[in-house]
Amino acid sequence: MNQLKTWAALIGAVVPGAGLFYAWRIEPRWPRVTHRTLAVPDLPPAFEGYRIAQLSDLHLGIRLTQNALPHVVTLTNRAAPDLVLLTGDIATAGRGGLAAGAAVLSRLEAPDGAWAILGNHDYFGHAARVKQHLADAGITLLRNEHRVLMRGTDWLVLAGVDDVLWGMPDLDASLCGAPEDAPVILMAHEPDYAPIAAENARVVLQLSGHAHGGQIRPPGLPPLLLPDLGKLYPEGAYRVGDMALYVSSGIGTGRVVLRFNCRPEIAVITLVRGDPARGVEWIESGEGV
Repeated sequence: MNQLKTWAALIGAVVPGAGLFYAWRIEPRWPRVTHRTLAVPDLPPAFEGYRIAQLSDLHLGIRLTQNALPHVVTLTNRAAPDLVLLTGDIATAGRGGLAAGAAVLSRLEAPDGAWAILGNHDYFGHAARVKQHLADAGITLLRNEHRVLMRGTDWLVLAGVDDVLWGMPDLDASLCGAPEDAPVILMAHEPDYAPIAAENARVVLQLSGHAHGGQIRPPGLPPLLLPDLGKLYPEGAYRVGDMALYVSSGIGTGRVVLRFNCRPEIAVITLVRGDPARGVEWIESGEGV
């Protein structure tokens, strides 16, 4: 009986310790590539098969992200995206690393370039500095702005709103002057902005981050770490009204450098033409590495 008690005590000490080590040292350094296919009614023919790579919540300045970033960029480029989008929280308040991280991000490769929006942490770390370092890396910040992506005579609109929590998001300003017959891909850092975005019929897809998927997801329990405006849609693919929403679990972490059952994510979304009678529809998903 005493021997059984000794073994039970040993297991009771080792198993939690092993779990903590995994959540601290292994899973946060183990990025995955997820593949999603979105059917979009009336997608311009030239954008059939268009691939968008989404990176979110890099939190540059956290050493973990700095070390993992070159591998993340390699995996992203290997996916051969047409467009790379960074959906906020590029920096972490009070930490360095922006310049070094921007140098790595400058290696991202996509025919239509790399674009970004601000997240709440970018405001804590001075938005002007984030914008400058992104520009140095060849990444354009969209702040209540849009750009028209052209393929011959076909076009798609890429828009980005300012951070919802700390900025002044203005969807109308973001789309002012955009072609009214072109589908809109919208970047908005906080996913719970989706019901507002969905009120505009031109927006077919919102891409968000912010929630980190909860970071710690015990089996059978809800995610443990969900921020304001990240509670309704913590991770993955949704349909909100007539709009699709994808929420990345992110690349980095906040100051709690732990992940469990919620690996860092590079999301690759492929657009295809869909049935107007069915509306926007997530039709396929999978995971690469």
